[in-house]
Amino acid sequence: MKNFTTRKMFKKLALGAWCLVLSLSPCYAAEDLTQIESYLNNIKNLSANFTQQSEAGTVAGKFYLARNSEGAKGEVGKMRVEYLAEPKIVIVVNGAVLSYYDVELDEISRLSTNTTPASFLTRPNISFAAKDIEVTKVTKESGQISVSLVKKNRKDAGEFTLIFDLNPLRFVKMKVKNDLEQIVTVTLSDIDFKSEIPNKNFVIGSKK
Repeated sequence: MKNFTTRKMFKKLALGAWCLVLSLSPCYAAEDLTQIESYLNNIKNLSANFTQQSEAGTVAGKFYLARNSEGAKGEVGKMRVEYLAEPKIVIVVNGAVLSYYDVELDEISRLSTNTTPASFLTRPNISFAAKDIEVTKVTKESGQISVSLVKKNRKDAGEFTLIFDLNPLRFVKMKVKNDLEQIVTVTLSDIDFKSEIPNKNFVIGSKK
């Protein structure tokens, strides 16, 4: 009886230890990741205020995410990040293009969305099992779950972390860590999932 109890305890401790070590696929990850995928794929519109914290300081802004409700082939989501402080900057992800607009200078820079793992949110079908995605860590603590990932072909673009409240599941925060280990944290507030976002919010045009 004693040996049985000892072996049972050892098994529990060993499994618990390896669940922590194997951070790419912890014992709870499969079910949790499936639930998060479903949650994200069911978002049609998301508008929110945000606070961004980094070494450069704290700034506020507006965040918009619109995803195709029908999941039609070839359709992608759209994202807009609008900084309210000076200098006023607007970032829009629309299709395969990320546009960076300096409002004061009236200058637009355009990049491929491959340069940022944050474009993960605008995919027509969000899947942590996608061939170009590597989940680096799943953490569950203090009533929240966070999922960190990188793009396999662009690991130098940084690590992107999605953070959710639990019970009920709710998207509340994002973190981006670049190759210099610098971390930018974006915390969402006043989240609105119901209001439709006009398509014009995802179009940037220079005044020139």
